Amino acid sequence: MPPVPALSQESVMDFEVGLASAEESLSHEADSLDLLLRRLRGRISPVLIGDREWEKVLELAGRLPTSMAAFPFGFEFPLHESAPRANFAVSVIGGGQSAAFLQNVGQAEGAGRTAQSIASLLAELGNEESDLRRVAGRKLLLEYEIEPARESAQSDPGFFLCPAPDVLAGDGRRSGDLAVVLDAVSSATGRDPDIAERREIEWVYRAMEPETSVRGVGVFPSRGPGVRLAIEGFRDSSALMAFLERAAWPGRRSVVASTVAPLEERAAFTWMGVQLDLRPDGVGPRLGLDFFPEESDWLKDIRPWRAFIEGIGAQGLAVPERLSALAESWPGAEMLFGKTGLFLHLRGIHHFELGLAGDEFDQVKAYAFLLIMGSRSQE
Repeated sequence: MPPVPALSQESVMDFEVGLASAEESLSHEADSLDLLLRRLRGRISPVLIGDREWEKVLELAGRLPTSMAAFPFGFEFPLHESAPRANFAVSVIGGGQSAAFLQNVGQAEGAGRTAQSIASLLAELGNEESDLRRVAGRKLLLEYEIEPARESAQSDPGFFLCPAPDVLAGDGRRSGDLAVVLDAVSSATGRDPDIAERREIEWVYRAMEPETSVRGVGVFPSRGPGVRLAIEGFRDSSALMAFLERAAWPGRRSVVASTVAPLEERAAFTWMGVQLDLRPDGVGPRLGLDFFPEESDWLKDIRPWRAFIEGIGAQGLAVPERLSALAESWPGAEMLFGKTGLFLHLRGIHHFELGLAGDEFDQVKAYAFLLIMGSRSQE
């Protein structure tokens, strides 16, 4: 993983003041996030999200505050499918205005288990004295699945804790800190820690090299038990293949090698991440490979992605129309006029993921973000 410079106390305070100001500005723009998204429909190609799917996104966003647009949020576009659909994701920072909103929802009478869990996690992430805050930082990622066949949009998201790059490095010495995150996730799902599952996660952690790190620990309550680990920092295919062997991933490594090699020859990525599903009986067969073209992972320009897009196109991994729509219409920056002044609207691609569940990579997903920055947040 690229190093993250330490922030001075003054920098941390400036960031928190700017964040609070951005949330406050956006909260005056509309009562809920869907009203803000409606203004952006013309910027999002119907090839990526159809009208029916868009309405379900708006249904979900209607349950969330507009202040959430102060943090990166956006879509998971399945580019291997011709249907114009997408999943929806938002990030929340513990201690902020958006976090307070979700905590109130989770603490209200009649709140569901997942809403309660999210409220509990955000309370800890907002507490400067908590061990979870020390290890996982302040960010919580929520991922909502959008299924057109459903009558209404999913209300229970998957959620991920996102430690900084240097916190859970693969040096074999951070098992205690990893346990802090795992305990928080287990508690949030109402499960007691599973000894066998922990043993498998520890095995995978010890299979990591020092230049890699655990960047995400999450669960999908609607899918049942199991923990997903996101590990990043693999610079080439040889490091990736060696890790998969040490971690006892049960899939066909030859398929991984033959898919990654052409992308590596094109210099289509600078580093990779791996997503693994951990269960009491071992590492699951599903594998997600995340690709990043530069040290920065919040890119609002399509140019760094050209080699990768051409590479997966040449391998026939994505539907050409969907891939072209993403490349032509998504990244960019523009100014928007709001009630409280000018806002900078950014669109970009965070990463691509290739997914393998059997004997071939049959899933390609682009994780595209939006961010709306108010003028007050830059003062």
